Amino acid sequence: MRKQCPNCGYPAQTCLCHAVQPVTNNTEVIILQHPKESLHAKNTVRLLSLALANITVVTGKLAGDFTEIEQYLAANPAPTAVFYPADHSTELSPEAENASAPIKRAIFIDASWKQAYGIWQNNTWLNRYPFYKLPLHQSGQYSIRSSDLEYSFSTLEAVAYTLESVEQLDPSPLLSLLNTFTSQWQRFLPRRD
Repeated sequence: MRKQCPNCGYPAQTCLCHAVQPVTNNTEVIILQHPKESLHAKNTVRLLSLALANITVVTGKLAGDFTEIEQYLAANPAPTAVFYPADHSTELSPEAENASAPIKRAIFIDASWKQAYGIWQNNTWLNRYPFYKLPLHQSGQYSIRSSDLEYSFSTLEAVAYTLESVEQLDPSPLLSLLNTFTSQWQRFLPRRD
């Protein structure tokens, strides 16, 4: 069995502790993570959990899996938004974000596109909140898992760019961590010549 770093949880040879820069975010980040994604070695929510001060990750698919977080949100009202590129999502911009109360809580779905759609459809309570999507002029840099679809960001990138827009938080520490993670993975991928 491979020895794992007790701090970051990655194998000792790919330990990421040196690349983690703590990020103090005021916006509460909530990740609804598909169970299969939680087991994926290349998922970026694990990286977010190492760096962000204010993050909650809940694993599940169906509404029953998220009952506790749904009840928490209802009992602790705050301006909340879901970040998912649905047809009715508003593009995130300073103008859109300031149109109502500033966003204090951001919900993201961490899954493949098909799985994310399923989580959204199975959790109609999400529709109580406004939906936002990132501007198309931004593009995802996560090259070890790619998609041809628009709005294809890793969850880490989506969170980093959202926090940059919502609270002017510098995304560099998170993006740098992602780049280190990607570089380590690329060492183990077959070369394309």
